[in-house]
Amino acid sequence: MKSVRESNYELLRIVSMFFIVAWHVIIHGNLLTNTVGNLNIIMNALELFFIVHVSVFMLITGYFQSKSRFRFKKLISLILEIWFYNFFINTFLYLSGIVEYSSADYLSKIMFYNYSSYWYIQFYIVVYLVSPYLNKIIDFCSRKELKKLIIIMFCCFSIIPAFTFSLAYYASGSSLDQYILLYFIGAYIRKYDIVKTFLSKFSISKKRLIYISIYLLAWLLNVGLFYLSLVLSNKENSIIQFISSFLQTSKFYYSKPLVIIQSLSIFLLFGTFHFKCRLVNIISRLTLGVYFIHEAAYIRSNIYVWFGIDGQGMIFSRKIIIKIFLVALAIFIGCSLIEFMREKIFLLLSKTKFFKKIDKKIDPVFERLEQVK
Repeated sequence: MKSVRESNYELLRIVSMFFIVAWHVIIHGNLLTNTVGNLNIIMNALELFFIVHVSVFMLITGYFQSKSRFRFKKLISLILEIWFYNFFINTFLYLSGIVEYSSADYLSKIMFYNYSSYWYIQFYIVVYLVSPYLNKIIDFCSRKELKKLIIIMFCCFSIIPAFTFSLAYYASGSSLDQYILLYFIGAYIRKYDIVKTFLSKFSISKKRLIYISIYLLAWLLNVGLFYLSLVLSNKENSIIQFISSFLQTSKFYYSKPLVIIQSLSIFLLFGTFHFKCRLVNIISRLTLGVYFIHEAAYIRSNIYVWFGIDGQGMIFSRKIIIKIFLVALAIFIGCSLIEFMREKIFLLLSKTKFFKKIDKKIDPVFERLEQVK
């Protein structure tokens, strides 16, 4: 009987993907522009609560990939999954006439690399491609050297941009340097068993309480900075106006120190849990499909209208908060079911004689490529 993989970080993948979907409901549902006053502050506060999503995914990648082999087959599988959804979604729109594409537009749409909405996957692919070399750095460096490297990168790509208002160095966190930093941090946590050794004098329950408290404190400080930016925006002093403008434009930067602290605290929190659940592991496997489906260009620009989130004009009722979670849950479940069916279809195809022959011919090629130093 096949052993079941530990499910703590698989559950974290699910939570992070739900955060991504809820984030998109607010952002792409235009709830930041269609609300005012206290309700708008709540919308921004929710965004700052969810903001850890992509950072957590890269921490998980560093944690596991730092001890795993690079596999071309895995990379090709990911690219085929992206292409599958781009091809079928856009082909349906093209043939049904729902969207009027020229032939050139159609061809460009089905090419996955044209999608700016998949920006994170673009960085993920690059990080995965260079992961063997990142792992060599991790293996070669002593603990002290690796810690210094992480601190230097953290200062350059997070601390300095935040405290110099991006004048000395600009970093929004949507960049390759940010995700290499997070990869190293995830790898460091695993290599030196930081989940176990950090705060080792405390019991598990106390450690969990500390991590939750750090997450909430960092979140509240982020919300406080946003509220401060609104207060400062009413001042006439040009320097204060500049600070206010920076705080507002940078409120959702993934590179902010407080956001990285939030991401680390929730990652370490889930590291304290130890359980195995097949259902959690199955759902976790579907999360990338959720991302590809609901972020496909046409879907992204229309799904929130279909759910009655966008296109309603200004919103004043706080019932919208409940609706955000219900819509996010509906999108997550719906996309998961579609991805589950895609997996089953691909599994059935892989068992046919035609695909077995292809697989038999391609596997040796992948093996030779993986052996290239």
